[in-house]
Amino acid sequence: MAELFEESVSFINSVPKNVNLPDDIKLNLYKYYKQSTIGNCNIKEPSRFKVVDRRKYEAWKSVENLNREDAKRRYVELVSALFPYWQDGE
Repeated sequence: MAELFEESVSFINSVPKNVNLPDDIKLNLYKYYKQSTIGNCNIKEPSRFKVVDRRKYEAWKSVENLNREDAKRRYVELVSALFPYWQDGE
């Protein structure tokens, strides 16, 4: 799963900036990535005035205690749902 996860991260990082993913999808990718690579949220809760930082914090916090392997699997599943042929290089 680790190799597939790394490949899916590389794929997402290579998606052109003009491909506009909805914010909720970006937050899901973010939370599963952070949980996969770091584990439970380890940052201080941002101010409510920092809206973007707060939404990212809340997303990551929502998967607290999800083990890293499950987070990797969910990340890969999400990438596969968004881009069904991503592994084919299309």
